[in-house]
Amino acid sequence: MGISIAFRRAFSDLRQHFATQIMTTMVVTLSILILAFFALLYFNLQHLVERFGSELGLVVFMDENTPEERIPELYQKLAGLAGVEKARYISSEEAFARLQTYLHDEKEVLEGVSPRLLPPSFEIQINRAVFQLDRIRELADRLIKWPEVSKVQYGQEWIDRFEVFSKLLRDVVAVSGILLLCTSAFVVANTIKLTVYARQEELKIMRLVGATNTFIQGPFLIQAVIQGLIGSCLAIAVVFVCFEYMKDLVAVSELLRGVEVFFLPWPFVSSVIGSSVVLCFSGTALAMRRFLRL
Repeated sequence: MGISIAFRRAFSDLRQHFATQIMTTMVVTLSILILAFFALLYFNLQHLVERFGSELGLVVFMDENTPEERIPELYQKLAGLAGVEKARYISSEEAFARLQTYLHDEKEVLEGVSPRLLPPSFEIQINRAVFQLDRIRELADRLIKWPEVSKVQYGQEWIDRFEVFSKLLRDVVAVSGILLLCTSAFVVANTIKLTVYARQEELKIMRLVGATNTFIQGPFLIQAVIQGLIGSCLAIAVVFVCFEYMKDLVAVSELLRGVEVFFLPWPFVSSVIGSSVVLCFSGTALAMRRFLRL
């Protein structure tokens, strides 16, 4: 009975102060909306990197004096290294043919050039390479010490830049998420605190006639939960609509052909909605506790 009364009072207060409640809910919505857009960008970047990360690996250039009969043995050693998904031997002739294909209409510049100019090499593909950048560096440092190896390339500059960018974006999402959720809780709590002060005389009378603190603060806590829930759900809905629009644009774009856009993982969506509700509830409970001096 007490719960039903608390809900009736909460919805009655929402109707009486509808404009204020709408503004508060919109602040929650905008806060979660900014967080969700950052998160959508981050998760899609991760998917894009995971897709193209299979192309990331090492190119091990062999010394030109390495005997041909050593190649099978070196192949077995490379293929057996931890984390190596695939190794492929590229002869000088094959490397030269690739260069001719790459130059296409300008391949006449290679006339008279011996294929032996290009050293034989091994192309090594690392399992989930983009998420094991430290292992790639360690492997490159180990391979360069082999007597048959003259050089190891693995796009170190690109990897270092990507690693910095990925960590920066992840930190931005995490910090902005915490700040925006706390902002939502702060706004909801202070809006309800203002409502409490506006009804101070009414609440004093309720206490004089025997109303408990739980009875008094119950409707306000319910309002906080409703605002946190509606605000976060509305923000996720807006992001989903934008995601569907963006997915259609990507599908018809020649530049982004083959790129797939992903929505936020549902565990993340659930955690954002839950965090919004919990923080709004906690902020309001703290504000009410101070007011009621519990």
